[in-house]
Amino acid sequence: MCMKFKDVNELGTVKVLMAMSFNSIIEDVFGVDQDAIELSLNLRSDLHMDTAQQEALADAIADYFDGIHPDLEKAQTLDNLFDMVIEEEFRHIPKDAFSM
Repeated sequence: MCMKFKDVNELGTVKVLMAMSFNSIIEDVFGVDQDAIELSLNLRSDLHMDTAQQEALADAIADYFDGIHPDLEKAQTLDNLFDMVIEEEFRHIPKDAFSM
């Protein structure tokens, strides 16, 4: 069963649920309270991502999101990283399906 958020289509609802999982990953890997997570946080300068955290992040993303392996070297912010995960997860779905 999937919750439906008000004024959001089904794919938008899935994206919201993915964001919740994504935030849980960030909380676990970086020890950041979910209330303090902002998509503008920089992985390196704000979260001080080290090699061990980068590996843990990559593993957690792959575990949660169907084996997705985003290029963490290219991701600067949490927003960049989340967009990479979303784009990969929905790569087979036409972009107009996300219209609300």
